[in-house]
Amino acid sequence: MALLIAVHALSGEIATRRGDFEAGISHFREAATIEDGGLYFEPPKWYYPIRHSLGAALVKAGHPAEAETVYREDLRRFPENGWSLFGLAQALRAQGKHTEAATAEARFRRAWASTDMTLTASRF
Repeated sequence: MALLIAVHALSGEIATRRGDFEAGISHFREAATIEDGGLYFEPPKWYYPIRHSLGAALVKAGHPAEAETVYREDLRRFPENGWSLFGLAQALRAQGKHTEAATAEARFRRAWASTDMTLTASRF
Protein backbone atom coordinates (compact mmCIF):
# COMPACT_ATOMS: atom_id res chain seq x y z
CA MET A 1 0.00 0.00 0.00
CA ALA A 2 2.71 2.50 0.95
CA LEU A 3 4.54 1.74 -2.28
CA LEU A 4 1.41 2.50 -4.33
CA ILE A 5 0.93 5.75 -2.46
CA ALA A 6 4.59 6.60 -3.08
CA VAL A 7 4.28 5.96 -6.82
CA HIS A 8 1.25 8.24 -7.11
CA ALA A 9 2.72 10.88 -4.78
CA LEU A 10 5.94 11.04 -6.83
CA SER A 11 4.07 11.00 -10.13
CA GLY A 12 1.81 13.76 -8.84
CA GLU A 13 4.78 15.88 -7.76
CA ILE A 14 6.52 15.44 -11.11
CA ALA A 15 3.40 16.29 -13.10
CA THR A 16 2.55 19.30 -10.92
CA ARG A 17 6.08 20.70 -11.11
CA ARG A 18 5.95 20.34 -14.89
CA GLY A 19 2.73 22.36 -14.89
CA ASP A 20 0.46 19.43 -15.73
CA PHE A 21 -1.93 20.08 -12.87
CA GLU A 22 -4.64 17.78 -14.19
CA ALA A 23 -2.32 14.76 -14.16
CA GLY A 24 -0.81 15.76 -10.80
CA ILE A 25 -4.21 16.16 -9.17
CA SER A 26 -5.31 12.82 -10.61
CA HIS A 27 -2.30 11.06 -9.07
CA PHE A 28 -2.81 12.74 -5.70
CA ARG A 29 -6.50 11.78 -5.72
CA GLU A 30 -5.55 8.16 -6.42
CA ALA A 31 -2.99 8.24 -3.60
CA ALA A 32 -5.67 9.62 -1.24
CA THR A 33 -8.07 6.85 -2.27
CA ILE A 34 -5.40 4.24 -1.52
CA GLU A 35 -4.58 5.93 1.79
CA ASP A 36 -8.26 6.01 2.76
CA GLY A 37 -8.73 2.35 1.85
CA GLY A 38 -6.01 1.11 4.13
CA LEU A 39 -6.46 -0.23 7.61
CA TYR A 40 -5.63 2.08 10.49
CA PHE A 41 -2.02 1.74 11.61
CA GLU A 42 -0.03 3.67 14.17
CA PRO A 43 2.16 5.12 12.87
CA PRO A 44 0.40 5.49 9.52
CA LYS A 45 1.82 3.58 6.56
CA TRP A 46 2.48 6.83 4.67
CA TYR A 47 4.47 9.48 6.49
CA TYR A 48 2.14 12.45 5.90
CA PRO A 49 -1.48 12.93 4.88
CA ILE A 50 -1.45 12.93 1.07
CA ARG A 51 -4.26 15.49 1.11
CA HIS A 52 -1.59 18.10 1.89
CA SER A 53 -0.18 17.54 -1.62
CA LEU A 54 -3.61 17.28 -3.23
CA GLY A 55 -4.79 20.52 -1.65
CA ALA A 56 -1.61 22.38 -2.61
CA ALA A 57 -1.94 21.20 -6.22
CA LEU A 58 -5.58 22.28 -6.33
CA VAL A 59 -4.72 25.75 -5.00
CA LYS A 60 -1.89 26.06 -7.53
CA ALA A 61 -4.20 24.94 -10.35
CA GLY A 62 -6.77 27.60 -9.44
CA HIS A 63 -9.33 25.30 -7.80
CA PRO A 64 -9.52 26.78 -4.30
CA ALA A 65 -13.06 25.57 -3.56
CA GLU A 66 -12.00 21.96 -4.19
CA ALA A 67 -8.87 22.56 -2.10
CA GLU A 68 -11.04 23.86 0.74
CA THR A 69 -13.01 20.60 0.71
CA VAL A 70 -9.79 18.55 0.72
CA TYR A 71 -8.31 20.49 3.65
CA ARG A 72 -11.54 20.32 5.65
CA GLU A 73 -11.59 16.53 5.18
CA ASP A 74 -7.98 16.31 6.32
CA LEU A 75 -8.79 18.41 9.39
CA ARG A 76 -11.70 16.08 10.17
CA ARG A 77 -9.19 13.22 10.19
CA PHE A 78 -6.32 15.13 11.82
CA PRO A 79 -7.79 17.99 13.90
CA GLU A 80 -5.76 21.21 14.06
CA ASN A 81 -3.06 19.89 11.72
CA GLY A 82 -0.95 22.96 10.99
CA TRP A 83 -0.19 22.01 7.41
CA SER A 84 -3.88 21.67 6.55
CA LEU A 85 -4.83 24.82 8.44
CA PHE A 86 -2.24 26.73 6.41
CA GLY A 87 -3.61 25.31 3.16
CA LEU A 88 -7.19 25.95 4.23
CA ALA A 89 -6.38 29.62 4.88
CA GLN A 90 -4.81 29.88 1.41
CA ALA A 91 -7.83 28.23 -0.25
CA LEU A 92 -10.29 30.45 1.59
CA ARG A 93 -8.30 33.61 0.80
CA ALA A 94 -8.21 32.63 -2.89
CA GLN A 95 -12.01 32.45 -2.84
CA GLY A 96 -12.36 35.86 -1.22
CA LYS A 97 -13.62 34.33 2.04
CA HIS A 98 -11.51 36.71 4.10
CA THR A 99 -13.26 36.28 7.47
CA GLU A 100 -13.05 32.49 7.30
CA ALA A 101 -9.44 32.74 6.08
CA ALA A 102 -8.55 34.92 9.08
CA THR A 103 -10.09 32.33 11.42
CA ALA A 104 -8.15 29.51 9.76
CA GLU A 105 -4.98 31.62 9.92
CA ALA A 106 -5.47 32.19 13.66
CA ARG A 107 -5.94 28.45 14.18
CA PHE A 108 -2.79 27.82 12.13
CA ARG A 109 -0.78 30.28 14.24
CA ARG A 110 -1.88 28.51 17.44
CA ALA A 111 -1.05 25.09 15.99
CA TRP A 112 2.29 26.30 14.63
CA ALA A 113 3.31 28.47 17.60
CA SER A 114 6.12 26.26 18.86
CA THR A 115 7.82 25.64 15.51
CA ASP A 116 10.73 27.42 13.90
CA MET A 117 9.68 26.76 10.32
CA THR A 118 7.90 29.12 7.92
CA LEU A 119 5.44 27.52 5.51
CA THR A 120 4.79 28.63 1.95
CA ALA A 121 2.43 25.75 1.08
CA SER A 122 0.69 22.86 2.80
CA ARG A 123 3.57 20.56 1.85
CA PHE A 124 7.28 20.91 1.03
